[in-house]
Formats: sequence, structure tokens, C-alpha cells
Amino acid sequence: MSAATRPSRRADSGLKRLYITARNLPDRLLHRRRLASARRAILELGQVRSILVVCYGNVCRSPYLEAVLRRDLPSLAVSSAGFVGPGRPVPAHSLAIARARGIDLSEFRSRPIARAGVASMDLVVVMDAKQAREVVRGFRVWPSRIVVAGDLDPHPSSTRAIRDPWGESIETFTSSFDRLDRCAATLTRLLRYRR
Repeated sequence: MSAATRPSRRADSGLKRLYITARNLPDRLLHRRRLASARRAILELGQVRSILVVCYGNVCRSPYLEAVLRRDLPSLAVSSAGFVGPGRPVPAHSLAIARARGIDLSEFRSRPIARAGVASMDLVVVMDAKQAREVVRGFRVWPSRIVVAGDLDPHPSSTRAIRDPWGESIETFTSSFDRLDRCAATLTRLLRYRR
């Protein structure tokens, strides 16, 4: 292919941005409705005594959100799990950011999601819609007991999912954890309101 017929890098990056914008458009347009729906679902749950936070590997997002919720809701049983790889520690960026926010994740080790553990939980918080579907299908949890964390974020985002920062820069970890802090604050307010 000659240079004249080959698309430029600028055109490629423009098309990529357009694709990402179009792909995530429903998430941006539906954010306000999903936030209201998540709030309503949590308020309609019976008494919440236990929460399971789930992410793919249980080393970045779910350990951090578990720790924040344990701190903010000490009377509840909060745990986390993932779909792969038990026994792994959190990455250095997670340790550093959590430590700066008063949370110690140094002893944390990833845990696999187990059918009995999920079935006994009052509320399951996942990081994206795909994980919600996997929990419903694989663990037979009622969809009304599952919430996508990003739906609790009061700030609209380009996507509903909480970005997985694994292997990314500390800025990406910070952005994901900032978003998880906002989601945790919303969940904490809702659960305290119900009491």
C-alpha cells in the first residue's frame, strides 16, 4: 500500500475516538436513570447485613472498595472476591494510593468467588454489566441484589464500568479509586438512610 492510499495516523485516532464515543454513548445517556434505579433498588432491599464486592481478579478495585465500605459501614459484613487467581496481593499502586487515604491493603490476598458465599450475601456490587450477568448466571443471584458500582457514581462518566487499572499508570489507579470513593459514599448514605 502506498503512502497516498494508506490512512493517516490522525485519521485512525479520530476514528478510534469516534468509535469509543459512540460505543459508550448509551452509558452516558442512561447514567441519570441508572443512578436513580440503583438508589431505588438499594432502598427497596430488605435489611442489608452483608455486602460482597466483585471484580475480575480481586486485586485492584474490589479490595479497595471492600476496605472503604468496611471503614464507612463497620456494622456490616463486607468482603470481596474475583473470578480468577486466589492468593495474590494488591499491586504497589493500590498500596500507595490506599495508604495515602488511610487504608492498609498490605495483608490483603485475592479470593475466588464461591457459590455459597455469593448466595448468602444481601447485596453484591460488581464493576461492570458483564460481571453482573456472570453473577446472575453462574451463581443464581437475583438481579435485584446486584448493583454495578458505576451506577452509584453521582458524576457522569464516559462508561458505566469502573475501569480496571491493573497494569496501568498510577493516574489510572487514582482515577478508578476516586470513582470508587464516590460510589462508596453514595452506597453508604443510602444504607445509613434506611436505618
